[in-house]
Amino acid sequence: MKKVLVTGGAGSMGRLVTNQLISMGYFVKIFDLPSANFEGFDTNLSEIIKGDLNSLNDISNSIKDVDSVIHLAAILPPTANIKIDLANKVNVDGTKNLVKCIESSELNIHLIFSSSVSIYGKNINKIVDIQTEPNPDDHYALTKYQSEKIVTNSKINFTVLRISGVSIPIFQEPPSAWPFKINQKIEFIHRDDVVDSLCNCVNNREAYKEIFNISGGKTWQMLGKKYVEDYFKILEVDNEAANYQELDGHFSWYDSTKSNRILKYQNKNYKKYLSEIEDDLERLMGV
Repeated sequence: MKKVLVTGGAGSMGRLVTNQLISMGYFVKIFDLPSANFEGFDTNLSEIIKGDLNSLNDISNSIKDVDSVIHLAAILPPTANIKIDLANKVNVDGTKNLVKCIESSELNIHLIFSSSVSIYGKNINKIVDIQTEPNPDDHYALTKYQSEKIVTNSKINFTVLRISGVSIPIFQEPPSAWPFKINQKIEFIHRDDVVDSLCNCVNNREAYKEIFNISGGKTWQMLGKKYVEDYFKILEVDNEAANYQELDGHFSWYDSTKSNRILKYQNKNYKKYLSEIEDDLERLMGV
């Protein structure tokens, strides 16, 4: 049975990735901080590793017998833009340590790195492809860009996934301000499709040495106003009450043709997402 190491494996996305990998027939090594919640994992099909990306010894021990590593562990916004030193230590130094240990192991380990479309910056009025020049304009985006360079300049097999905004298919209270302008182009992606993109990289030789944009696809390409209007329609609330941020968010429309052809992850279109939100709201209301 092939083994996959998932860093940040006890987090919300890590748990979904771990469970999907297990369902695909992999044995998963779940790497996370000792303080993480490791409850609920099937220890017959997975191994819990309490460790730290700033410990070369912890990393070296965890990768000894794995074929692939899915690297999810990171400090996310808004914390990454406030606690600068912590974001550098985890996002950049942690990635550097992981790459160093893989290179030193002389094992043919495939590293799948979870990056972000935020590295492109804001105010992009075109379809963004991977040739678009990065312009990281906040600290989180900068740490992801710096980490990408560490990965792509290494000698190891890698795949970099630049993931767009993730839409979670459960009802949530609308934010005080939506993270984009009313007429800004946005293209989010269903959470389950992100999981598919990560898992479908494993043992996929077509993905080696590639950088991919991971986004929802054409059904998810819209203006911010439509996304909010559709959400408020499900709530049966007047969307005139919606507030948008005054500055552009890190969103655009993306070229994901190649990534979807190779990874086959765009399985839940925007209409499906809306139906899931509606179903979850009805469940909460006892309908």
